[in-house]
This record gives sequence, structure tokens and C-alpha cells, in this order.
Amino acid sequence: MLNDKLVKFCNDNFDDGKSVLAKLYEYKKILLRENEAMNLIGKSTIVDLDERHFLDCIQIVKYLPQYEKSLMDIGTGAGLPGIILSIIGFKHLHLVEKSPKKSLFLESCKSRLGLNYKVHNKSISEITNLNIDCITARAFASIEKIIFMTKRIINKQTKFILLKGRSYLTELEKINPQKYSVQTYPSITSNESKIIIMEAR
Repeated sequence: MLNDKLVKFCNDNFDDGKSVLAKLYEYKKILLRENEAMNLIGKSTIVDLDERHFLDCIQIVKYLPQYEKSLMDIGTGAGLPGIILSIIGFKHLHLVEKSPKKSLFLESCKSRLGLNYKVHNKSISEITNLNIDCITARAFASIEKIIFMTKRIINKQTKFILLKGRSYLTELEKINPQKYSVQTYPSITSNESKIIIMEAR
């Protein structure tokens, strides 16, 4: 079973809501099983996994580019939001995770769920040979650090979609508004969280 809010969101926002929900449910079963052996998500968040993790990630669909664009999820961890981006249909997708164990988990999910993405088992700063249209990150690093670490793989049109917590205002103070346009949107899962959309001017 999946949370009613998650089910409603998927049915309201995807033509194939049923297949998205079916994949999410399979992913949930794998995630919970593997989390017993390795720390993929905090144990205190398991009871509210559907809303705390899945709905929190999938809500960014409203701000994502067209499906043919290239996306990179940095510090993807358990695949949040990386695997969810794949489930909803993105094909040119890169998941960056420097932990070997978590990278193996991501590869396993790709095989078991029939998904399509490339796992980079390395630090984001080690990747230089790509040109990415959209960067996503959730609970990864400060906005300033994300800009610095991705500078060799972005272009002037690259969009950043960042899921941030209560520190977002402090982080945004360090971003030059003459270099970047920034928009903030409320999260549907937490009053303290925001979705930050950022592009170079």
C-alpha cells in the first residue's frame, strides 16, 4: 500500500499514474528490505516513507525540463530523487553517489525495476566530460558548494532544482543575484522546506 496523498499526486500529475505507482511500490519494497542491512534512509523516517521521501521527491515534476533533457541527481544516496526521476520517465539520467555500497544498491534497483540511468560511483567534482541540462539534489550540500562542484558539467542554460530545508535563506544569501536568478516554491510535504529553482543569468 502507498500513502493516499502520494497516490492522488501521481494520478493527478501523470497520464500513466497507475504504472508510476506500481513501480514506486516495488521500489519501496526493495528499499525497506535493503535498509535493514545498510543505512539508506533514517530508521525514524520509515513509518512516513511515502510522504517524507517519495512525495517530497516526486513533487519537483512540476519544475523539471522536458523528458529528452539530460538530468543529474547528485548525492543521490538511496535514489532520492534519482530513481524516482527514472520511474516517472526520464531517460538521459545520471545518478552520482560516491558510496560503493549505495552505488551497488542503485545498480540493483535499475536491474530489478527495469529502469534506465547511469550510476557514477565517484565524487561529483571528479566528473568533467558531461554537459547537463538540469541538476537535482536533496539534502546534499549547500547551494554554494553545489554550484562550485558542478561548474565543469553545466552550461549557461542549466537549471538547478534543489530540495532544501530551513537553512535555505542563509544559503541563498551567499549566491550572487547578478549571476543567478533564483525562485523559491513551497514544499507540499513540509512548511520548513522549499524547492529552489536556480539558473544563470
